[in-house]
Amino acid sequence: MVVLPPVVYEQRCSIGKIRHQLQPAITTRVVNETLVNVSPRVRERLWLLECGSRVLLTDRPNVALPDGVDGIIQLREGEAVWRTHRLLIDLKARILESSWAAVASDAVESWQSQLSYRAERRDSNGQVPIGQEGLRPPQLGALFAIGAHWSLDIQPATIVMPTGTGKTETMLATLTAYGKSPTLVVVPWDLLRQQTAKKFQSLGLLRALGVLPNGVMNPVVGLITSKPKTLADLDIFTQCNVVVSTISSLAVEADSPLAAGIAQRCKSLILDEAHHVPAKTWSALRAAFHSLPILQFTATPFRRDGELVDGKVIFNYPLAAAQRDDYFKPIHFEPVHQPSGGTQADQAIAVAALTKLRRDLDAGLNHLLMARCSSIARATFVERLYQQLAPELRPILIHSKISDTEARLADLRSGTSRVVICVDMLGEGFDLPQLKVAALHDSHRSLAIMLQFIGRFTRVAGSDIGEATVVANIGDQDVAHSLERLYSEDADWNQVLSELSSNAVREHRELIAFLQASERLDEEGDSQISLSPQLLRPVFSTATYRAQQFFPERFHHGISQHLHIEGVWLNREMRTLYFVTRAESKVRWTNTKGVLDRDWTLFVLHYNPELELLFLSSTDHSSLFPDLAEQVTGQADLIQGEQMFRILGHINRLVFQNMGVKKHGRRNLSYAMYTGADVAIALGVAERSGSVKNNVSGTGWENGERVSVGCSYKGRVWSREQGSIPAFVRWCAAAGAKLLDDSIVVDDIIANVLIPKDVTAFPSDRRVLAVEWPAEIMGIAEDRVVLTAPALPNGLPITFVDLKYLDVQGDSMRFALSCDENGQFAEFTLTVGGEAGFVVAQTSGDAIELTIGRTSGTLSQYLSSYPPLVRFVDLSELDGNMLIEPKDPRHLEIGEERFEAWDWAGVDITKESYWKDGIARADAIQWKAAQHFIQGDFDIVFDDDGAGEAADLVCLKEESDRIRLALIHCKYSGGDTAGERVKDVVEVCSQAIRSAKWKWRFSELGKHMQGREDRLRSLSRPTRYLAGNGVRLNDLIKTARFKPIEAEILIVQPGLSAGRRTADQNLVLAAAVAYLKETIGCDMDIVCSE
Repeated sequence: MVVLPPVVYEQRCSIGKIRHQLQPAITTRVVNETLVNVSPRVRERLWLLECGSRVLLTDRPNVALPDGVDGIIQLREGEAVWRTHRLLIDLKARILESSWAAVASDAVESWQSQLSYRAERRDSNGQVPIGQEGLRPPQLGALFAIGAHWSLDIQPATIVMPTGTGKTETMLATLTAYGKSPTLVVVPWDLLRQQTAKKFQSLGLLRALGVLPNGVMNPVVGLITSKPKTLADLDIFTQCNVVVSTISSLAVEADSPLAAGIAQRCKSLILDEAHHVPAKTWSALRAAFHSLPILQFTATPFRRDGELVDGKVIFNYPLAAAQRDDYFKPIHFEPVHQPSGGTQADQAIAVAALTKLRRDLDAGLNHLLMARCSSIARATFVERLYQQLAPELRPILIHSKISDTEARLADLRSGTSRVVICVDMLGEGFDLPQLKVAALHDSHRSLAIMLQFIGRFTRVAGSDIGEATVVANIGDQDVAHSLERLYSEDADWNQVLSELSSNAVREHRELIAFLQASERLDEEGDSQISLSPQLLRPVFSTATYRAQQFFPERFHHGISQHLHIEGVWLNREMRTLYFVTRAESKVRWTNTKGVLDRDWTLFVLHYNPELELLFLSSTDHSSLFPDLAEQVTGQADLIQGEQMFRILGHINRLVFQNMGVKKHGRRNLSYAMYTGADVAIALGVAERSGSVKNNVSGTGWENGERVSVGCSYKGRVWSREQGSIPAFVRWCAAAGAKLLDDSIVVDDIIANVLIPKDVTAFPSDRRVLAVEWPAEIMGIAEDRVVLTAPALPNGLPITFVDLKYLDVQGDSMRFALSCDENGQFAEFTLTVGGEAGFVVAQTSGDAIELTIGRTSGTLSQYLSSYPPLVRFVDLSELDGNMLIEPKDPRHLEIGEERFEAWDWAGVDITKESYWKDGIARADAIQWKAAQHFIQGDFDIVFDDDGAGEAADLVCLKEESDRIRLALIHCKYSGGDTAGERVKDVVEVCSQAIRSAKWKWRFSELGKHMQGREDRLRSLSRPTRYLAGNGVRLNDLIKTARFKPIEAEILIVQPGLSAGRRTADQNLVLAAAVAYLKETIGCDMDIVCSE
């Protein structure tokens, strides 16, 4: 048998190539071989083939085609290459006689009414018998959806088809069915450009599937390889049926003559891998095609950057359907668990992946392994690892800096190499069904990219291609949130990928549903600039009007005639109108004609019929636009005055950051703005007769989270948040509900607000409850903050260091640093007063250096800029020289239900820690507490005891609707019996307050625990886990994305007597209970003695 190559004519042009395939590759048999004269003295072999062709074989460079011979073939290294062919000669003549455009026109004519919409038919075994071939259900569905869509409009349309379900054949069928020639097809990468062009030049599988007859012509295909520079370069578009290009080869501005020229020469645009559309260059190209049909094909219509693929989703074939219809091979997940990551994780992943590959090869399967890395440096390292572990499999490295990519891919396709290490290079659109083992050395950062990558491994192919396997490190706690369910020990990737894909598409559809339901009320051509509604992100700020009707189309009667409308949209279902205006005015510094100031303003009007409120938001804060509100409602009553301050309701530990006050004098009205410590003055002024609060902004805690909010007496509410218009609508509903809530008493809010004031001396009359690292450090990942000193040559992460309050001496507070290995190793003073207001100085121990990332300096200098936070028993706080305290101090009480007395028989209440000096102490307080949670079937009971602890015990339990997080703080008794010692409760309450941060940093808590486990375990103590292990912890961290965390804090102090508590003890305990309840919404319980 011999294989004749396809007959393809190729002609170079200024920016690429034009190809036309005249005959496909043919496998046939030589019926007869003779010798013929090619010159008077030279004879060459002539094959008569079973297919009827007569082919001459020669190595000579210049041989004329003899009469009666179809073509001349040259054999190069065993491969046949056409030197000439009668079909090529005829095509050249046709081009010279007419043009490439005439050939392309002939192709379109040959397609007319030729495509058969026949569906494949499978037998009972799920196989497609010979003669029953046809288009797959997703291909037919997409093809019909495209026809239906184009019959109505040319709005950009998105087709969602998972990788491997026949996306490219759908494009080919679209071209031949609807004849929109020329079509421009744009792809992201060069490998995909080559692959797509080859598919179009042969019409892929359409003839083999029986949906196109053999007699139809193949399209003339253009391949753009360099950027067009002149309009003459665009002739390729008029000479072809389809032009394939990467986006980088068409990086032209949307309003440039070249972009317009390309669009004028085309009939339609196809964007492959359409989740790239929001990227600037893709969007610019698509904008040039705004009046032409645009199709966007993708396996995933959402992006890692959160921007939308805004085309209407006209067909969505979910991953679950592809699995159901057997277009995807099942995926097997082989997890390794290496929480420490690094080289150990790479070694474990590589060994597991190679073991699976060798097992598949031994079973006769033609499989390849791909190792995925996130960077060239990582891929280079991983490639050396595979060379060491499997040199016989000839691992190859492919990334964007390597020039011989095609040669390496050829080795991969031929099986010479069985392992490829890549940097996302082979992800999108690359077709190699033999890829069946995926080693994820670095996880993907989004579900979109993960689906693209995994799609390479799930394709159905021949009998020697088996099922796919993915190897990944489930100990990696940096896995993207969207992928966490995949990285679980018992994850069923077939089900989870299907669910995640469907959910993500659904989220995308829900997100763009608002935009799709929005109709444009103006003509897009009227605007001087192209505005995309999906890119409008209002700042959350609104005026609120009482109204009973909404007439949005009347908006233009309520705005100034000097404003130019640049775009206006209405979503009737959500009763939301949004528009952009432009205003131009003369500048003050010149009279030059045409030099104008240009101001852009975004308006969003939303009507809530349940609340009977109109929310009017504008980025122009010079007005509340009452005329606009009146026009769109008929009658609008602005909510203003004292009622506005209800927006501050339900916010705990509210701190005013600034306040404006209007003060009435005899002849004028004056206004003053107060910030920081001066807010106390503002409140005093506001309470005087004739003065009113004008505007207030502050921060606090609501529903266990930090919030920022502001409002003005005149009628505006605002937040620091910014987001999409649907998100703004949700924010308005919550704000409006507060403004209408008569149960919110403004005077009570003001009475409980925390007031900052400057102090010139340390408030020594207050009892210190806790000293904490400054918020600037607390907001940084623990492992990036390191302390160094001569005694700490390797550095000590802050997670292993405690701040310990010592005492107050005059205007200074003394505090110390301590860790388990070194004990108390440095002392500092915080001195209030002086020119700078406060200063922190180190008073003992070696000088401590603080390193945050790549920045280093002395700790004392850093703390003199960002001071430690001092909390007092009365719940006031000292931040440097700023004392923050309630305006009206309240009496703190604690209920009896908070106390639980345990039986301490067999426990030495003077022993706190279970593990001490290399010995496990079963009579310690901590062990008694641990047994309580172990017996309560908690999944994790973790001994975190030591400097830098989150708690003495961290306990986790997964329930059907939540994850319980119990932070247990133990403290030994200051005496042999329970008593009235205040010291017995102060330190343990301090620990409880410091642990509050972990409720909203749950994933960081997991890293903290694993870091402590890795660093502090030893031969004598192999683990800190008293129940559970690292694998279960990792599962719970991932599950936390789907279940809420319910925190509970418990202090265990047998030195406290429930029946003999003192007032001072009660005050300290009540302060801790109140703080935790007001901030993270968490109750604190106290375990004590009778």
